[in-house]
Amino acid sequence: MIDRNKHFLRLMDWSEEKVLETIEIASRLKAEVHAGKVSDRLHGQNIAMFFEKPSLRTITTFQVGMNQLGGHAVLLSPDSIGLGKRESVKDVARCLSRWVNAIVVRCFKQQLVEELAEYGSIPVVNALTDDYHPCQAIAFAQMINESLGGFKNADGKPKTVAFIGDGNNVANSFLALAAKVGMNFTLACPKGFEQPAKVVEEAEAGLKKHGCQYRVFHDPKEAVKDADILYSDVWVSMGQEGEKATKQSHFLPFQINDELLKLAPSHCKVSHCLPAHRGEEITDSVMDNLDVNMSFEEAENRLHAHKAVLWQVMTPFNK
Repeated sequence: MIDRNKHFLRLMDWSEEKVLETIEIASRLKAEVHAGKVSDRLHGQNIAMFFEKPSLRTITTFQVGMNQLGGHAVLLSPDSIGLGKRESVKDVARCLSRWVNAIVVRCFKQQLVEELAEYGSIPVVNALTDDYHPCQAIAFAQMINESLGGFKNADGKPKTVAFIGDGNNVANSFLALAAKVGMNFTLACPKGFEQPAKVVEEAEAGLKKHGCQYRVFHDPKEAVKDADILYSDVWVSMGQEGEKATKQSHFLPFQINDELLKLAPSHCKVSHCLPAHRGEEITDSVMDNLDVNMSFEEAENRLHAHKAVLWQVMTPFNK
């Protein structure tokens, strides 16, 4: 049985209190860096990073983050390890547990992070799977909290996040986030690209507790009318390149552009998890409008969000 509080496999696994605490830690660590301070909280500790998917932000921020916390990161090559082929997941997990203090995994199948957590004795952090992207959700929440005044508007009502595009791994983790911190979540997608029913069902209790709504629109113009922030991700995720032509034909109306942004409230902001396919899910004019686009602040927060997650899962092993 996996102790899901020990790991960071899905955002939904952690309590509301722990999610909020992690966001607060991320902001504190960011402020310390900006003030020229460093923490050695993880001095002498090491993480192994296993990445099946290419990466700019994730690999850089976990490595730099461990350095800033006084630790070290080791990048493992999928070709060299042959996880599940050259050597069983069980054996790799048990070996790594004797060498390092945590495993960070960016891979295709959620099953892999679950198996590493099951068979290893050290924390496992999901740095992205085809099903979830919990670290991105923490960075996004940090940005909302720091730059947009928190999760409620001035009138006390919950903010509304309108996710324009595919009901994918990022959308799944953002819906979980909305249920934890109390925001409305709107998905605008073509028919047939909605989120899995189990993901929606898991979020229902948290949304109800906070008096928040989950809505699905198949017309993006309807979805943005009351949004406080519009969010986008690529239409074709890594590993789905064969679906590009089909997906683009469905998703063309779901582009965040100046015309769509004009239909949203005047204070509405935009963000993207990056990398952005400019001219597809979002236009150059929106990406380069830094008065509106918060994507690069969110990207900065990835560094501190990742440190906060490591802080949470690795602290018990540093006493």
